[in-house]
Amino acid sequence: MSEREEFSKLSPVKKCPICGGKLVKGYFNAPRGVYWSTKKHKLGLILFDSVMPGALWTQNNVPALRCENCGIAIIDYNPPRYTPESFLKECVECGKKIPIASEKCPYCGAEQKESVKT
Repeated sequence: MSEREEFSKLSPVKKCPICGGKLVKGYFNAPRGVYWSTKKHKLGLILFDSVMPGALWTQNNVPALRCENCGIAIIDYNPPRYTPESFLKECVECGKKIPIASEKCPYCGAEQKESVKT
């Protein structure tokens, strides 16, 4: 996924909504997931309904903007999902990347017959 796609929903935010400072593009590293809760948890309890979609399973870097002045960070809680490269293959007809288990291409409709190597 390109940087432009990753930051597409954050691109309208041009300056810090708190202090008006300059925002820098970056990423929250989320090796064990990013969690949201309205309560402070003492034991680090993880509720799966509070896990940021996609962050726990893909171990993504989550696109974010951070103010150089006050340090506030802005993230897209529902970032675009993508399929890891290892789960993709090329369509036999159109060449677009599709999920490896696809029997038909979602783009051109071509049946995905495995080539037999001899």
